[in-house]
Amino acid sequence: MSADRSSRADETRARLLAAAERLFAEHGLTAVSNRQISEAAGQGNNFAVGYHFGSRTELIRELLRSHQEPIDAIRARMVSEVGYVSQVRDWLRCLVQPQLEHIGTSPGPTYYGQFWRQLANDPASVELVYREGAESQPLADILSGLYRTLPALPEEAVRVRNLMSQNILISTFADFEHRRNELGALDITSWSGFSESMVDGLVGLWLAPVTAG
Repeated sequence: MSADRSSRADETRARLLAAAERLFAEHGLTAVSNRQISEAAGQGNNFAVGYHFGSRTELIRELLRSHQEPIDAIRARMVSEVGYVSQVRDWLRCLVQPQLEHIGTSPGPTYYGQFWRQLANDPASVELVYREGAESQPLADILSGLYRTLPALPEEAVRVRNLMSQNILISTFADFEHRRNELGALDITSWSGFSESMVDGLVGLWLAPVTAG
């Protein structure tokens, strides 16, 4: 493949990814067809998704990976800055901030948070979220640090608080992104204060006393 042809193919793939992410974010995965994605990307070929990605699953994986790399870079940077004597708050900040920084510093509207929420709520595709997350070494380091610094908690308390944290992260990232888009996505600083407020809430969640059973 010539360099010019390869460049055009890369541009088409980028347009398809951007169109798919926006449509998935706005309408949900099951409501969006490959044909709609192709049309939104300006492609006359209704089979463009299959041609460039092979399958819808691979398209979704590629969308997740396109965000995972920059988010993991932020995670790795933050992990390296956590001192030897770390606290629960330090690791929760590492868990919360990367996605908000990624969304909140983008030069224009984003749809990753809202797409992630739709994906997490889709029974047929939610496994992809966990599979991609399991491949993140910085995320594994963050979770290991968090569990290491937590006070002793019953297994059931850890399970429930994990579930609550997961739901909080997914919904709140999406809500932050949606609101930022509504305001024109011009603000690139408020994510920081928003992140700290989320960390405050999660610290309260994880350090809350356990009622004796």
